[in-house]
Amino acid sequence: MLDIRPFLSRDARPLEELARRLWPAAPHPGGLGWKLAIEDFTADNTIVAERDGALAGWAVVEGPNVLQRLATISLVGASDDPGAGAALLERVLERTGDAALELLVFEGDPVLRDLAEAAGFTLGDANVFGEWMGRAATEEEIRLPDGYLIRPVREGEEDARVECHRAAWKPSDLPWPGREFDPALNSRFSRERYDNTRASLLYDPELDLVVEAPDGSLAACCVVWWDAENRCSEIEPLGVVPAHRRRGLAVALALTACALTARRGGDRVYINTTPNESYPTPARTYATVGYAVADRGTALTRPAR
Repeated sequence: MLDIRPFLSRDARPLEELARRLWPAAPHPGGLGWKLAIEDFTADNTIVAERDGALAGWAVVEGPNVLQRLATISLVGASDDPGAGAALLERVLERTGDAALELLVFEGDPVLRDLAEAAGFTLGDANVFGEWMGRAATEEEIRLPDGYLIRPVREGEEDARVECHRAAWKPSDLPWPGREFDPALNSRFSRERYDNTRASLLYDPELDLVVEAPDGSLAACCVVWWDAENRCSEIEPLGVVPAHRRRGLAVALALTACALTARRGGDRVYINTTPNESYPTPARTYATVGYAVADRGTALTRPAR
């Protein structure tokens, strides 16, 4: 029996496990765990397919927004369960109505591509998608300014770890060329969401990294999501507190992730960013140490109706 229904909080762990099994035709289970922890998946934007009590796939709809009338759909699981994939696509097309659509199809999911083409989708002008750059997992020489130290977060530092993330991701302090944000805006990260993060499937406290500054404060942080079954890691998120930027801390964390992954027998590390004219600094930074664009699939489009 197949049931298509809204996402529930209890679906989080089964979704992480499904992503791990379907990789690479699915998001990395670590990055997915992060999105679930910060509540990017809700009953309003996510539906799941449940077959005989087990999750078989899911779809997330972002938009349509007022300016572009474009809705972006990501759908996972079609090639593993074609019936579930077809039912999910039918449901999201009902939901999005006449809006212009972009559908993200992972490499290794030919059934979804066939279903999409039958529904009127064609190859878009930007025919690849993904927020990723990738690099081989290798031992590295990590260079830091004098007095800085990379280490795992310690017990009792939870609140400081949250504030480090919030400072690193305050919108008005991010390097967005030509854009201004209200200084009152802040990151949505909280102690509750950090606790959610630590409860995720792949969370390892030894890979919840911080950079300690000479004065003992936390200058940067990142989570490395190591997946032993698929022998790869994803970094998500990585942030540096504004007062400590342009000192090589982001590069040092990204290379540390490579070394730690290699020591665990891993082959590759991905980071959740990609070249972007409106926000160019992160991709340029990681490219200097060998991270390159990792095409993860194809973007199909359907015009507004």
